[in-house]
Amino acid sequence: MEAISMNAVQDVNQLVGKVHEASEPVVVFDGDDECLVAMRPADFERILFDSSLLNCSDRESIAL
Repeated sequence: MEAISMNAVQDVNQLVGKVHEASEPVVVFDGDDECLVAMRPADFERILFDSSLLNCSDRESIAL
């Protein structure tokens, strides 16, 4: 995982841009505290579906 400090970004748009540039999930820190983990939708889908972490057969299996 990559890491980004909140000091390195000026606003949410810049944070989202940095997350989209990353090739893996990003841990965002505010000082010494981890405040969130962010990732591109494609990375989230890969974690859910390609690795079968939820044992889902396809996207329809968790459709609302």
